Amino acid sequence: MKANRSVKLGHFSLRQVALGILVLGLLDWAGLQFAILPDMPEDQRKRLYSGWASTPYPYALGLAFVAFAVWFVFLYKGQVATHGRRIVVFAMAFGASCGMIMVLIIRKVWHI
Repeated sequence: MKANRSVKLGHFSLRQVALGILVLGLLDWAGLQFAILPDMPEDQRKRLYSGWASTPYPYALGLAFVAFAVWFVFLYKGQVATHGRRIVVFAMAFGASCGMIMVLIIRKVWHI
């Protein structure tokens, strides 16, 4: 009889999720930095990452979600705070933070 070796969300720790997201974020950044953006014309690059003043709301919503996630994952002790839900909220917030930082770095390096 075979043992059930399926991986469940509850088996992951916050550290494992953070490391996985960091690796994916670095791979995404490296692909953009060294493969996609060098071959892209400058006007396309500027349209890819529009200015901060033209789109402030997605960044404000992203930061608000990250603040909520920090509260939910580390401070909230209620009934709905299961380990699986904490992992999901942490992963989404950490991914959003990495994405915002990546956009900042790319804008700075490519002078967009």
